[in-house]
This record gives sequence, structure tokens and C-alpha cells, in this order.
Amino acid sequence: MAKSIIQKRTDPVSRECFLCREEAERIGYYGELKHTGLHKHHFVYGRFGAFRKKAEHYGLWGYVCAERHHEHGPESPHDNAEVALHLKQVAQRAFEEKYGRELWEQEFGKNYLDMEVDDAE
Repeated sequence: MAKSIIQKRTDPVSRECFLCREEAERIGYYGELKHTGLHKHHFVYGRFGAFRKKAEHYGLWGYVCAERHHEHGPESPHDNAEVALHLKQVAQRAFEEKYGRELWEQEFGKNYLDMEVDDAE
């Protein structure tokens, strides 16, 4: 398992939901968030999980809370195309910053940064 290049704090004591942290920062809260009940989520997973191994290899994952952001519910990437696209864009930006656009295109074959919600899988 490669270390996440998206979420810096992933140890059991200090990890938190990536999406809850984004929301907290938007409203100006920088304090502690819940760090239990989290699930590892691959930000780029592809159709039928085709990119999951690559996401693991390159560290394109982070933690999301089971309550609101994991598999089910209106704010989960598996049920909300807007949230799913946002996480793919976050992953692509982090990947390109570290490895470059050319390798992204070679490995994943899609440019999520220019996509609208209707265009993403």
C-alpha cells in the first residue's frame, strides 16, 4: 500500500474524513474532527474497479466517513456524481503535481479536470 499523496495525515490517531475536512475549512473550522468510523476510499476507481490497483499504487486514496461520505447516501461518491468527479479531480491534481500530465494520461487515459458531472463515469 502506497502512502496517500492526497491526504497527509492517515495514521489511526490523526486521520479524518477528507470531505468533512474540506467542508470544515470552507466554513472556517480548523479544529479536530472525528477520526473513527472512517473507510479508505480510492479517489479514482474506474468502471468495475479497473483503476483501483493503480490508485493504490500511486497513493490516490484518502479516508471518508461511513456516516456521510462512504458508500451510500446523497453525499457519497458512489451515489453522487458531483462528489465523485470532485474526488477524481483532486486525485488528478495531486498526481500531476507529483508525476506530470503525461504519465496521468498514460495510466488513466482521462482528463477529469475539464469534465462536467455528466461527462464523468
